[in-house]
Amino acid sequence: MGTLMLGRIVTIDLPDDVLAHVHAVIIAKLRVREPVIVGWIVDGGHHDEVMVNPTMPILAQYDEDDEPHLDRRWLNRLMMAANGVRGLQLTPALVDALRAIEGEADAAASAAESR
Repeated sequence: MGTLMLGRIVTIDLPDDVLAHVHAVIIAKLRVREPVIVGWIVDGGHHDEVMVNPTMPILAQYDEDDEPHLDRRWLNRLMMAANGVRGLQLTPALVDALRAIEGEADAAASAAESR
């Protein structure tokens, strides 16, 4: 489990593979000077959001030493969300949706191998 720190007040724990993708999308938005809303569920179940802008310090700390592989389908899904009105909502549902994308690719690869 890695940690994404936004500014000096926000800390979000995410699985390393999800963190790598979220970090890449945030950096892509900030490179073109576009802010992005990031939302998450905190302990106690309530929802917090922050607007990340190019002046904020951002730190991604990974639990694993290996650099995670970036999946273009995950990046596309997250970039579409980042460009939307609600921004990146880092919820368990989002993680499940990303895992489903990965599962679809695995199923397609298995089907192709069995032919």
